Amino acid sequence: MTKLISTLSQVNDERLRTILQAIPDLIWLKDMNGVYLTCNHRFEQFFGALEKDIIGHTDYDFVSKELADSFRENDRIAMMKGGPSKNEEWVTFADDGHQELLEATKTPLFDTEGQLIGVLGISRDITQRKRSEMYEKFRSSTLELLAGDKPLAVILEFIVRGVEQLNSAMFCSILLLDEEGQHLGHGIAPSLPAFYNAAIDGIAIGVGVGSCGTAAYTGERVIVEDIATHPYWAPYKALAAKADLGACWSEPIRSSFNQVLGTFAIYHKDKNYPSEADIYVIEQSAHLASIAIERKLLEEKVRQLAFYDTLTNLPNRRLLKERLSQAMSVSKRSQCYCALIFLDLDNFKPINDRYGHSTGDLLLIDAAKRLKRCVREMDTVSRFGGDEFVVLLSELDTDESCATEQAKLVAEKILTALSEPYVLKVSQGEYYSSVEHHCTASIGVTVFLNQGINQDDILKQADAAMYEAKEAGRNSIRFHDKSTD
Repeated sequence: MTKLISTLSQVNDERLRTILQAIPDLIWLKDMNGVYLTCNHRFEQFFGALEKDIIGHTDYDFVSKELADSFRENDRIAMMKGGPSKNEEWVTFADDGHQELLEATKTPLFDTEGQLIGVLGISRDITQRKRSEMYEKFRSSTLELLAGDKPLAVILEFIVRGVEQLNSAMFCSILLLDEEGQHLGHGIAPSLPAFYNAAIDGIAIGVGVGSCGTAAYTGERVIVEDIATHPYWAPYKALAAKADLGACWSEPIRSSFNQVLGTFAIYHKDKNYPSEADIYVIEQSAHLASIAIERKLLEEKVRQLAFYDTLTNLPNRRLLKERLSQAMSVSKRSQCYCALIFLDLDNFKPINDRYGHSTGDLLLIDAAKRLKRCVREMDTVSRFGGDEFVVLLSELDTDESCATEQAKLVAEKILTALSEPYVLKVSQGEYYSSVEHHCTASIGVTVFLNQGINQDDILKQADAAMYEAKEAGRNSIRFHDKSTD
């Protein structure tokens, strides 16, 4: 005991104590039985007690038995090892309730004769370092996911959940701006209440429209540390209270061209102000979301150019052939007939000759809309080229005569729709005038079952039937005659 008192007298030296109190790490000294002999001010904050009230007590007097058991076990490991021992511990500070991940280094102390007399502990806060490591790992995983073919919603949810795993006190959301840049919607916020997500879906952006509406409108980060008192949240205070939300930090998601695509937001239950580390997370997460959104928009644009007609937005020949192949596969399994309708607009050339191709384009756009209104959602209307269109009707009746009648009804509906007058705007210098143009259609139809026939044959049959309708005086329908095959 004399030796221990001698050792402690060194610790009690005023100069040494001044140094220990200035160190931001937690420092303490225990005897072999786990009884505290001294500690610094940082450690006092952990237990929420003064040093004089800690000395003479053990961990069991201040923390849960489970945590105290773990502390005691780590002490034993260090004493048995005979040298420094490191471990990581999540702890909650009693003085204000915040959590830290501590890297604890426990070193056994020996007297001058080599006898074990206690354990010196030093714990360093590694919360931010660990979270940074976790974030970089999460960031790498997100970029790997982006390299795959996952839907945008899956990637954005991965980002949201990944950030929430870094800090369980955070609830995150991603909102996307619509094509007009006026409303936020399509929210990805799995941890927020469904009623809250539904209430803000489609909300118009603007200054004072919460954190996200304001951030999207101004293009600047919006930090609201107390929703209950901030003017931006005044119209939504009751909604936020019902959702148990106290703070909201929102970062605009920007494209590489600085266009606002949406917002990334972090919510807290209680009022909260972000640290520098939090700002880093929100900035980087918004950037990850930007990469994902831009990539998918680019993929969609490429797909649009590859598979859709740029004028009418209808599927082009390439996509038609894909849809035809799918329909034939389904037909083989279901034994349901399909029909292909090939049509050419009559009296279309005069509109181009008289008023120019821009006016003719307006007529084609109108014709495309009329065609889509004549068929089911599952059917395909495509622009084959020029003023030629092809309509694919899939999964008709299993009886050929019934399927033929179904196709006839659709063809007649199309013939009627396309023969209605077209009212088109014609440019005349600085002014526009409206002209009325009448344009009918010649329609060829073939009904088929996927048995010993290929795509080219189907298209040729419908095309040939269409020319028969044209030769018969136009504005008429002809079916392919199978007896001629």
